[in-house]
Amino acid sequence: MFKAIKILTLSLLLSPPCYSFDWASSNIQVLYGGDFEFGDSDRTTFTVEHANGWKYGQNFFFVDVADRNDIGVEIYAEVYSYLSFNKLSGNNSSLGPIKDISLFAGLNISNKPENDQFKAYLAGFSFDLANEYFDYLQLDIAVYKSDDVNNKYGLQVTPVWSYPFAIGSAKFKFRGFTDFRTSNTNNSGNFHILAQPQVLLDIGNLAGLKSDSVYIGTEYSYWHNKFGIKGVNESVVQAMIIGFF
Repeated sequence: MFKAIKILTLSLLLSPPCYSFDWASSNIQVLYGGDFEFGDSDRTTFTVEHANGWKYGQNFFFVDVADRNDIGVEIYAEVYSYLSFNKLSGNNSSLGPIKDISLFAGLNISNKPENDQFKAYLAGFSFDLANEYFDYLQLDIAVYKSDDVNNKYGLQVTPVWSYPFAIGSAKFKFRGFTDFRTSNTNNSGNFHILAQPQVLLDIGNLAGLKSDSVYIGTEYSYWHNKFGIKGVNESVVQAMIIGFF
């Protein structure tokens, strides 16, 4: 089963679309916060995100880079590729709140630990729940297999959202994700949750410049049973600035 998941993941991720992008969105983030568990308590993180849509689906990736005093430069990345049933069939069908269903595969990878770099593979289904209130709203359900967990397959459930709202003339976004992972996704055998919601203020709009281009705000990161270690619950508030292009 692991070989099948790995082949599906790599085939979807490494086969580039043969068509130009229908749309693309990128951003760069700088975050600073404290109270991290393990290693440096205070950290600055640089993040690059990119998403695009093409004829048969969409792609997404992000890369986090942090220069830590304890382990040096840490790089963590996630990349996903989606094949849309609506786009493949040519029909714009929906089922209640579900606007589209996609088959997707993902790869999570880090340059740490140096002697046994982390890698995990995902494959599953994504449900597009977008409506007039959200920029995007989706639910991903995937089989999850980490390279360092032998003969075990877990489940990851991830809601992802971006909700725009306004208070007077100020424009905001409430965006983020939450990963729910079952006990088989780690060697400690514990269920874990990682949630990273962000509240962002559109300062470009307030300054009379381009809207939806530069935001400042905060990200709250909560990690229950961090790395699957029971009782290690990380709670971090980070100041951030994000620029879209």
